Amino acid sequence: MPAFNIRKATIDDIPFLVDSIIEAEKGGTGILSYSTVFGLTPDESKKYIKNMLLEEVDGCELSISSYLVAEKEGQLVGAVGAWIEGNEGIPSSVLKGNLLKFTLPKICIEKALSLNNLVKDIHIENINNTIQVGIVYVSQSYRGLGLANILIEEQIKSLLQISPEIVQCYLQVFGDNNAAIKAYEKLHFKKITERRSENNLIVKYFPSASKVLMKRQLK
Repeated sequence: MPAFNIRKATIDDIPFLVDSIIEAEKGGTGILSYSTVFGLTPDESKKYIKNMLLEEVDGCELSISSYLVAEKEGQLVGAVGAWIEGNEGIPSSVLKGNLLKFTLPKICIEKALSLNNLVKDIHIENINNTIQVGIVYVSQSYRGLGLANILIEEQIKSLLQISPEIVQCYLQVFGDNNAAIKAYEKLHFKKITERRSENNLIVKYFPSASKVLMKRQLK
């Protein structure tokens, strides 16, 4: 296996983090919910995700501080975003929601609110005082080498140093992303619940009509 340099992300890594978030959100499909739900072009989605990362708010998937990145010969090739849920005193969903409202044009927020029932169908709330793995991405050329596993394990180790009392790690994955589900099962994550929408319109806005919650017991 090639040797990778694993480190905390910095502000200079934002372009790669933007790409990582976008590709992870697509879940192996061509559908990016930032674009479909908020009525943005792909380029606009990139711009606004970058702007939200630049706010440097801790404790959610849009926080630079949540990320570890992997380098190979000076090139960024992987990233995993993870955090301790509620460690900032505010749920990550609220932090993300505030960033969206602060950054996006009002018309985009209004469009998203009109789709709220669809969003609620597959929404799974994060559990306080647990490790949440929010974004996992590895460049195409470096897949199959166990890099995502390395990054997730390093994230868990790092976050347990901050809060050693934590006993559970969670992640969410779109229900049709079978390859990702199988990969996480090899990392000792188990499917514990699934939320599915019966509204056929949902696949216009999200990569799947369902979301799966997976848990790994740490102790």
